[in-house]
Amino acid sequence: MDYEKFKSSYAYCVKKMFRCFLELCKPGIVIGNIISIMGSFLFASHSKIDFLLFFNTILGTSLVIASSCVFNNLIDVDIDKKMNRTKNRVLAKNVIMPLSVLYFGVVIGLLGVIILGVFVNFTSMCLSIFGFFVYVVLYTLYYKRKSTCSTFIGSFSGSIPSVIGYTAVTNSIDLFSIFLFLIFIFWQMSHFYSISVLWLNDYKKANIPVFSVINGIFLTKKHILYYVFGFTVSSALLTIFGYLSYKFLFLLFSINVYWLFLSYYNCKDKKNNIYAQKLFYYSIFVIVCFNFFMSIDHIF
Repeated sequence: MDYEKFKSSYAYCVKKMFRCFLELCKPGIVIGNIISIMGSFLFASHSKIDFLLFFNTILGTSLVIASSCVFNNLIDVDIDKKMNRTKNRVLAKNVIMPLSVLYFGVVIGLLGVIILGVFVNFTSMCLSIFGFFVYVVLYTLYYKRKSTCSTFIGSFSGSIPSVIGYTAVTNSIDLFSIFLFLIFIFWQMSHFYSISVLWLNDYKKANIPVFSVINGIFLTKKHILYYVFGFTVSSALLTIFGYLSYKFLFLLFSINVYWLFLSYYNCKDKKNNIYAQKLFYYSIFVIVCFNFFMSIDHIF
């Protein structure tokens, strides 16, 4: 009976630790980036999918992204304790020893880089290292606490997974990959500015100089509109330059029109949280559609 209790207790502890380490990896962010990897990878493959390459690309990139999220948790633990949105994270509540988290982050990061370097290609591996450096060192460690430019800097790393999905197949940086990089910057800026409006009071508590805190909500909402317009125009370039069909352009533009509509009325309305929340969720819908339309465009 005592053995059964021990066994049950041990299993509970293992499950709890697994959940804690999984939380540190920010699975929502990882899954979102996997969608971006899939869209560009499937587009570049044109129905000739190398499933082993596909698996290794997703696995390697996901591990590097997860590692960057782990380091983000480590560096931001003091900030997380001050914000309602993050105060229950495992490091903020001292559930796990920071040294264990550090080892975990290093191991999964190195593993991801090795997988990309050995089983994908050198270009994709270098891009993953660049994305990690931008997110952990430039964004989290430095700019986040000191400048309103932090969101723009961080958007560079968030644009990398889509480019990796493409270069995994092509092993080259070309005009299409540059367009992808630009498109995802516009998307992320509008997406994260919506977050900065939603959680404005949290950023103020933690003394984080995001754009909405320093420049006010009205100007932030205007910038969201500009970035949504930038996304709409830059995504159209994929059709104008002959990479994607006019059916892609029509489908995506139909979705973007409503996004522009929401952004425009977001500027005029005083109900900040309501529109910011709508824009936040709709931006997720837009980027999922963008990747889906891109991945199936060769079928049209």
